Amino acid sequence: MLKLDAIVNTQQIFENTPSKVATHYHLARHSYLSLTEEGRLYIWCGVNEAWIETQSPLHEEGLVLNLCALASAGVSFAGLHPCARCHSATHNHIMVGRDGSVVLNCLSCGSVINVWRDIWEGVQKGAQPYTHVESRLS
Repeated sequence: MLKLDAIVNTQQIFENTPSKVATHYHLARHSYLSLTEEGRLYIWCGVNEAWIETQSPLHEEGLVLNLCALASAGVSFAGLHPCARCHSATHNHIMVGRDGSVVLNCLSCGSVINVWRDIWEGVQKGAQPYTHVESRLS
């Protein structure tokens, strides 16, 4: 069995977490997010070294890691990507492992694609948030 390359540096993400209140990490924006139980969202400002409240639902965008799921379950769903095999846009999940590996896992056709460095950029460009799917289904 081949060992996948670490595409996402999860070790560095965990080591650099600014505080225990960080709940998510936005891969595209390279930003830590904190979602409170009351539904308020904060983004970490490294310049001011402070949490700043934001009205943008950044935690609902694609390529966002749930730090709790990553730490406890060893994997975080990070959005959707159209399946290369069955072309489903609503069932092919981008999954990031604790080891930094990335897999595309389609629940429609059962296809599992290991993401290597040479296709990671394309996966990032095609990533869709789960809210994108919900709006198309309603």
